[in-house]
Amino acid sequence: MSTISHKVAILLAVAYFAVLAGILFWPSPVDRPIDSALAEIIEWLRTHGLPFIGYRKVEFAANILLFVPFGIVAALRLPRRLWWLAVVIAAAVSGLVELAQAIFLPDRVPALSDIMANTSGAFMGALLVLFVWSVRRRRVLRASHRTV
Repeated sequence: MSTISHKVAILLAVAYFAVLAGILFWPSPVDRPIDSALAEIIEWLRTHGLPFIGYRKVEFAANILLFVPFGIVAALRLPRRLWWLAVVIAAAVSGLVELAQAIFLPDRVPALSDIMANTSGAFMGALLVLFVWSVRRRRVLRASHRTV
């Protein structure tokens, strides 16, 4: 990786974690300002063929997506054989965040489902890294077999 792309990757990771911290420790639910718009979108989806869509499912999916980059960054920073620690770290961080919300942020609603969603997102991110590593390894092996 070139020095410039490495610096950009670090900058993006720092920006992601700063935004993540802001979302996780915001004193009130972060979707409160868009509650009515979100409710309208969900209602529109329900009336247009997706009756199973509801607020809890949208929130759960959002939490999963929020932690995919966490899993990617953590897996990339760990030795390859310890990729799974990215998931353990995400679960621990998420659990601590939910505990902090319960203790220090009375307007927030800590939930086990948030920990499950966050951990699932990190797992997906770590799996994505494993997939990319696997594809790159296969390409290198194929290239080395061609030259032999």
